[in-house]
Amino acid sequence: MHRISCIQTVWLVVLMLTSLTALSEQKKIFDGPNGSEYEVHYIAFNSTFLQPDIARQYELVRSRAMGVVNISIIRIAQDGTRTPVGAVVEVRATNDIQQPRHLSVQQVVEQPAIYYLAQVQFREGEMLTFDVTVYPEGQTKPLKLRFTQSFFNDQVD
Repeated sequence: MHRISCIQTVWLVVLMLTSLTALSEQKKIFDGPNGSEYEVHYIAFNSTFLQPDIARQYELVRSRAMGVVNISIIRIAQDGTRTPVGAVVEVRATNDIQQPRHLSVQQVVEQPAIYYLAQVQFREGEMLTFDVTVYPEGQTKPLKLRFTQSFFNDQVD
């Protein structure tokens, strides 16, 4: 009897962790050419989460008042093959009083991954809305998404 409840507890924990992982994934799926799809993955976080050597490597400012936006694009072929895709990526951040900021985006290629980084300055507790426009290689139709992120001043090591 005790053995069954331990196994059930382990499965419950695994199920909960799996659910949390699925909820934390931030992506939007778009139709692509010839029955393919594009997944645009996105995340924004405080730059203090980066290790100092990583921030230096990508020339990112590590500060209590700077955030990082990371965007990546994956093409999914009809057969399920997943391929990172280069793109033109534009990011605009808007604060709660509708002041827009166009962010400078840099492409990072670490074979086979391709992703796009931008930095944004924020005030303590500020919620920013990000409007992202992606033009995947060879495509003229833009993929657009919007997300929000609240930022807080974390400690710098």
